[in-house]
Amino acid sequence: MRANGPEVTPERSRVADDRGNVHGVVVRVFGPVARPYYSVRPRRALTPAEGLRIIGSTLWVE
Repeated sequence: MRANGPEVTPERSRVADDRGNVHGVVVRVFGPVARPYYSVRPRRALTPAEGLRIIGSTLWVE
């Protein structure tokens, strides 16, 4: 997951989709300061179909 700008979301923040379904938490912030990346740990193990559905989708930090 990549940030839209330089604002850094704190670790342990919840990550949800546009419907409000929580998918996991931010466990690591890394990369360039201007637009950092987030490593997200899923709440539970995902099936391959669920993983494909999330890839490329927009996720929001609560």
